[in-house]
Amino acid sequence: MTSPLAISLPLNGVDARRGVDAARRAADLGYTAAWLAEVQGPDAFTQLGALAVTTALDLGVAVVPAQTRTPMVLGMSAVTLSQLSGGRFTLGIGASSELIVDRWAGQPFDKPLTTVRETFEALRPMLRGERTTFEGERVEVHGYRPHATPEPAVPLYLGALNQKSLRMVGELGADGLCLNQMGAQHVPQMLDLVREGAGGTLPEGFGVVARLFCMVVDDVDFGRTIVKHTFGPYIATSVYNRFYRWMGYEEEAQAILDADGDRDAQAAAISDRLVDDIFLIGPAEAVADRIRAFVEAGVTVPVVQPMAADLQQAEGMWQAIAAAYRA
Repeated sequence: MTSPLAISLPLNGVDARRGVDAARRAADLGYTAAWLAEVQGPDAFTQLGALAVTTALDLGVAVVPAQTRTPMVLGMSAVTLSQLSGGRFTLGIGASSELIVDRWAGQPFDKPLTTVRETFEALRPMLRGERTTFEGERVEVHGYRPHATPEPAVPLYLGALNQKSLRMVGELGADGLCLNQMGAQHVPQMLDLVREGAGGTLPEGFGVVARLFCMVVDDVDFGRTIVKHTFGPYIATSVYNRFYRWMGYEEEAQAILDADGDRDAQAAAISDRLVDDIFLIGPAEAVADRIRAFVEAGVTVPVVQPMAADLQQAEGMWQAIAAAYRA
């Protein structure tokens, strides 16, 4: 069982223009889609616009925060990207983290699931080109209608990291699920919770996008060290700390909090077991085998995020992984 590979943008230290050029070269390697993240790199929608008119890749964003753009702005951007790409765009939204939403964007981070739910409900008709009126606790839209009717309607995916949000994906009838930083062994359990929210079954064509952090390297211990120093602060955020606890890494999650911002102590708190479960490190053949395990577990869009120091190294990893995955 295989699924076509997707690339992830942005890349470490790579600006928006070079990222677009890299995506075009990745298409020549056999990658069929590009899924963007939005943290502190290039704006996702601007770069997606460039990709829409310069590549034939399927395009998506997994995810943009629901709190940092209004539903109107999200809907306007999504319909525009659908037009530019000829219907190849998928919108993914999620709750993000307190760092991005509260500290960087100056928006309230309390009740994030309420904001995601209401944003989803307000967006759904917009993505069909319909007029929207919605009044919720956090979100209001009064009579907005997009400038065009996308054909087909823009698919709407949700990012989810805990039991409540996973059930909500199914309950709301999302077109797909966006996953991040989990092991292949966790995917079936996560999909079971989505099915539970949906009443027992998932709709035909339900998509499961997973960003897979990959490092093609012979020295696995070196790769583990890089991961531990990179992801300690990430796991320290409230959203991901709870998520790692739920996946079974309670001791590591607590030790990272106890490190109180000390980067070296955070890294020391991360076990080899955690790294080996979540991150794909090793020779290209071993990384490709791990990707296949995610697909067998239920991932329909494996997104390769190279953990690389620069563009040349990232593209080398894309090339090696693509070749090994096809073998």
